Amino acid sequence: MKIGIDYTAAIRQGAGVGRHTRSLVATMLEQEPLDTDFVLFYAAGGLNQSQQTHLYSLERHRPANVKYVRLPFSEPELTRLWQRLKIPLPLEWLAWMDNPFPFPAPLSGLDVFHFPDFALPPHRKGKGLVTIHDLSFMVVPECAEAGLRRYLTAAVPHAVKRANRVIVVSENIKHELVERLGTPPEKIKVVYNGVGPQFRPFNETERFELEEVRQRHKLPKHFALFVSTIEPRKNLTRLVEAWAEVKQTPAGRDRKLVLAGRRGWLYEPIFRRISDLKLTEEITWLDFVPDVDLPALYNLAELFLFPSLYEGFGIPPLEALACGTPVVTADNTALREVFEGAAVLCQATNTVSITEAILTTLTSLDGDRHLVTELRAAGLNRAKQFTWERAAGETLALYREMAGLKFQ
Repeated sequence: MKIGIDYTAAIRQGAGVGRHTRSLVATMLEQEPLDTDFVLFYAAGGLNQSQQTHLYSLERHRPANVKYVRLPFSEPELTRLWQRLKIPLPLEWLAWMDNPFPFPAPLSGLDVFHFPDFALPPHRKGKGLVTIHDLSFMVVPECAEAGLRRYLTAAVPHAVKRANRVIVVSENIKHELVERLGTPPEKIKVVYNGVGPQFRPFNETERFELEEVRQRHKLPKHFALFVSTIEPRKNLTRLVEAWAEVKQTPAGRDRKLVLAGRRGWLYEPIFRRISDLKLTEEITWLDFVPDVDLPALYNLAELFLFPSLYEGFGIPPLEALACGTPVVTADNTALREVFEGAAVLCQATNTVSITEAILTTLTSLDGDRHLVTELRAAGLNRAKQFTWERAAGETLALYREMAGLKFQ
């Protein structure tokens, strides 16, 4: 079996689809025998030093059954070619243009093309598989940047229609595809995201590592944590307003809020609201935190807050659960599906509800701890249900099905 995977997001995106693709592919390579070949292709150009180093390391240490293929155009150029100009130049030809030797052509003879990042580029042979992570651009269009919304509004229906099969990361997304795009349910396969083994409760012997991360990021002793991109969909304005109320109580007086994530679309009003509420000394922004520091960051936090307006799955709160950190998240979309019974749920559009959920958890932390003890146990058990090993196994089984092979 020969599988081609679009690895562009894995190289270029630190979080989100990038982390999903890196984790999934790495685990599949550990599970699949060497008689299955993987071709990981990616768009050219625009890599920063860290991304170039990552790619060099991958190519240097690649297994014998893995090949990396660079396409001759950058990601924006490919988007313009396929989406705007609608020139159906197939991937096989593009790959051959930049890699004419040796024969056969780099992307020839593939049984399955897997595109993990919403779009399905043209290809001549091989079955097409696309992963749809969410439909936020349709469900909450006001929370999507206009250019991205236009792109996804055109690309996703086209991809879902043309693909032989579609992977989604939750039952909620499957329901939305059926209801909004009329996708046949039998065409859709739900493969939940996972959480890596590095996300776990640290023990006392790892206290030095925790303190090292605390010092490096200048973290307070007691804090609640948010991890994700700073953008409207994450509902941070209401979270900040709720935190202002929490600070007026005994439970919040000596605690701070830490926001970890790069600045996204329309981040300015969020920081402006922090300033208006005079919370600049009470809320710390860390920018993007490298993957290697995240397990310690979750372990250091007393509470993880994620009142997002819409999620296709919700990897950060799952990582927090796996580290034994109590989670407050929203009672909506896939967040309800994944976290109900293992986290404190709140109404994302109601600041009072967010405030009460935070205070309920903090009060338990400071009191009899009965609630947080239950949350910790339930959270650890819930996180065990979502592993990259499971996701990789289900994806590989789908590859075999699409390639016409029976599971051995």
